[in-house]
Amino acid sequence: MATRGVLFFDLDGTIADSGAGIHASLNEVFESHDSEPLTIEELHMVIGPPLQESLPTLFTPRGISHELVDTFIHEYRAIYKAHHLPRTQFNDGMKDALEILHDHYYLAVVTAKPEPQALVAIEALGITDMFVTIVGPENDQPHPKTLLLQRALSEVITSLGDEPLLQQCWMIGDRHHDIEAGVNVGTNAMGVLWGFGSREELQSAGAHIVAQDPEELIRVLLDSLE
Repeated sequence: MATRGVLFFDLDGTIADSGAGIHASLNEVFESHDSEPLTIEELHMVIGPPLQESLPTLFTPRGISHELVDTFIHEYRAIYKAHHLPRTQFNDGMKDALEILHDHYYLAVVTAKPEPQALVAIEALGITDMFVTIVGPENDQPHPKTLLLQRALSEVITSLGDEPLLQQCWMIGDRHHDIEAGVNVGTNAMGVLWGFGSREELQSAGAHIVAQDPEELIRVLLDSLE
């Protein structure tokens, strides 16, 4: 068994402060289709789950045909990739948190963002070398977070040539999909409150702990090693 645990991090809302770029890109698409822009509350609904699931909930009140989901996603991805993805920024405190935790855990990324775009975002942050693996859907087709976490765990085992103890591993994210994935796979699950999900959402999904800020994240994860 591997002597270190693995921290599987969500990307958008957890490591990366992606909200403004996603919001601007989506609104450009909605406005190009003569539709009302998204509110901040609606943005929080969108980030986390696959867009194929979340966009229809925004289409219905605007009278947009659900048949246009793939068109909206394609247009959104093009705008976001060209103008915002290369400028991805850290959430406050997360760069330092990753540097500290990297000395004690193996790190990985598990994201609903298509993997090619996730790789660009993480390269923009300058932290590619920190991660054993970076896992996301290969394309824009929805892929359950549980299956992505299972694939990430398999890739970690292959890369390390060893299998970590699940009780030493954590799935860390800001939405219920992240927590449910950790619970389903058997890792610890930590929710974080600096992203897009609420404490109630994260606790209801089964989070073992909810961190208020990156300082608490660091403290909990280092304390769990003792």
